[in-house]
Amino acid sequence: MSKEIGSAHNNLFQNILGREDMARDFVRYYMPQEIVCDLDLDTLEVTSESYVSDDLKESLSDIVLSLQFKDGDPAEIYILMEHKSGLHRGTRLQLLNYMNAKWHELDKAGGFRGSLAVIIPVVFYHGKKKWKYSLEFSDQFNLPGEHYRRYVPKFEHILHEVPEINKRKIKSTIALEVFHVVLECVFYPEKRDRIYESLELLFQGLNTNRAGELFYVFVKYLLSATDVSPREVEKRVKHLPKGEETVRTTAEVLRKEGYEKGYDKGVVLGEQHGKLE
Repeated sequence: MSKEIGSAHNNLFQNILGREDMARDFVRYYMPQEIVCDLDLDTLEVTSESYVSDDLKESLSDIVLSLQFKDGDPAEIYILMEHKSGLHRGTRLQLLNYMNAKWHELDKAGGFRGSLAVIIPVVFYHGKKKWKYSLEFSDQFNLPGEHYRRYVPKFEHILHEVPEINKRKIKSTIALEVFHVVLECVFYPEKRDRIYESLELLFQGLNTNRAGELFYVFVKYLLSATDVSPREVEKRVKHLPKGEETVRTTAEVLRKEGYEKGYDKGVVLGEQHGKLE
């Protein structure tokens, strides 16, 4: 995966779940209800922290949600997004790295209050391949015998597998439902009609300003994460409010950021970044 594609996935992830209202809705609608009922969602904050190591940033992005349980005890939800269309073996190790780093920070700050803060790890996955790994961290070890299991870290993560979530047709918010459709279909040219159909929902169910703002975010993702040309996107969204204008503005923004988007030849150079056909 190129740095440009990894950056495109990260930007979308941060632009959607990095908004506190959307992060709150994500927890409300998509986290296990036995967890949601214990949380005080009014206390939720999206922090600016990131714990993904430099060597994994092309493949992973993370968001830290800080909140409280209803009894006032601190909690965190650590959402790690797997960018690749395949699977990355370091994903679960990154979860452990975060948990360890966070608990050390709390120890130094004197924030334990007698016990460690509960951290709920979530892997957000939208790849082509079905997730095939165990959710239990200790299963990564090839143990000589079961009596060794007591000596390795033991925890599970929640798996948020986008294609499976979409099959379940969970009713949440328009913005989050569009987000999930875009993430599922972005790797499949034959499915991109669903992306354009979902973009129409923004203007049907949201106020104009909010719809336009999110429309720009999704158009930028589509242009930067795929080989689709600005001209093609223009044709598909020209009937939407400021559709053509948004595509042209977005293509210009991407050009200034280092992406080459060709209108004349209608090509996107993708991983042959910086070269024109």
